Amino acid sequence: MNTKVIWTKGHKIKDFHLFPRGGRGGDYVNLLGQIQFVKYYEDVIDPSIHVEITIADPFGIINQAPIRSGSEVDLKMTHPSQDDQIELELIVTNIIGHLIDQKREIYTLVCETIGSLSNHTNRVFEKYTGSITASVGKIIDKKIEGKMNFMDTTSNTLEFYGNYRRPFKTIADLCRKSIYRSSGAAEGKEGSAGFLFWESLDGYNFRSIDSIFEDEAKHTYQMSPFKEGLDVKNNFMLASEPKFKESHDLIKKLRNGTFSSANWYYDVLTRKVTFHNFNYNDYIVKANEDVPIYEGAFSRIILSTLDKGTTNINPNGLDILKDNQKQAEFQAQSSARYSALFSQIIDITIPMNVSLRAGDILDLQFPSINTDNKFLNSPESGKYMIARLSHEFGNADGDFTGLSLVRDSFTISE
Repeated sequence: MNTKVIWTKGHKIKDFHLFPRGGRGGDYVNLLGQIQFVKYYEDVIDPSIHVEITIADPFGIINQAPIRSGSEVDLKMTHPSQDDQIELELIVTNIIGHLIDQKREIYTLVCETIGSLSNHTNRVFEKYTGSITASVGKIIDKKIEGKMNFMDTTSNTLEFYGNYRRPFKTIADLCRKSIYRSSGAAEGKEGSAGFLFWESLDGYNFRSIDSIFEDEAKHTYQMSPFKEGLDVKNNFMLASEPKFKESHDLIKKLRNGTFSSANWYYDVLTRKVTFHNFNYNDYIVKANEDVPIYEGAFSRIILSTLDKGTTNINPNGLDILKDNQKQAEFQAQSSARYSALFSQIIDITIPMNVSLRAGDILDLQFPSINTDNKFLNSPESGKYMIARLSHEFGNADGDFTGLSLVRDSFTISE
């Protein structure tokens, strides 16, 4: 990482090889000189990286090569915010925005990683047992062309069949059933439910929401005091005003049952109904903030089946009710945890930083208004998770990174 140069400049596209036929190892077309700009996307609720490459083609290569959906792409880039070269092996999934004039053709190649293709050409049908973390690792290893980057260990186990679902769909379902216990949790105390699965530049990630927020902030970004304006020459200053898209929408949370809900789950094996009263304050550790709980009334009633995977029924019926109660508790908690995660959403633009990944934690510092002390932080300051990021290489205004940041609480100044 070179912090001595301005990160709104300095990207270099080193190679852009397109393999129109036969895949990698065959003949390729070098389109390095025809690239107009590249847009790169990561998202914690998307299991695939997305890349859009806009081409200005004066030679008619799109039809001569030809370039079609299914063509493979090797893209290599550098930027001073990261020491290592960015290397992407992609596949063209669509071609959009095709325009033709007298001198050239302009079109955008919509690309995803090879793992996305293998997700659509494979099915999970085997039986899996043991920890959910181990099952996710086996699915990626056997079904997906890609590598795992980071996996949190689940404290619960699950026995299930794939039922011929796609790998990413199977893992998404496992996320909702996964339970995490931090290293500091008391012995025998269950953790909280709610995992995320996504792809970053480093590989696939299977992370607990609570585990992510236990991470240290990767960088601190500041907004210039309002009287001084924006500073686009500082690599760790915001390059534009933040946009607060959502900030604790009470009615939305009440409709989703985020704070309190009544949950009835039907067990198809025992033909019994299990009830669980979910209360947000019983499960979530908050950052110096009281969550509004409306006593005596549930804001949402949920009726669903109890999903326990493949279960060997105890003929004596021992502990079935206890296990059902625990499973109902975690299903209710998981649903509320996902809703709570997006309580605050802030969109910011910063000088390009390709060392950032979706799922990273950032510390944001906003100046307080209506005060003479320009260094005093506002309640919006604090730790946020990167839910979505985009890098735009080749923009006429410079190289920038767009971030959508989320968290589930305010930080109250002492």
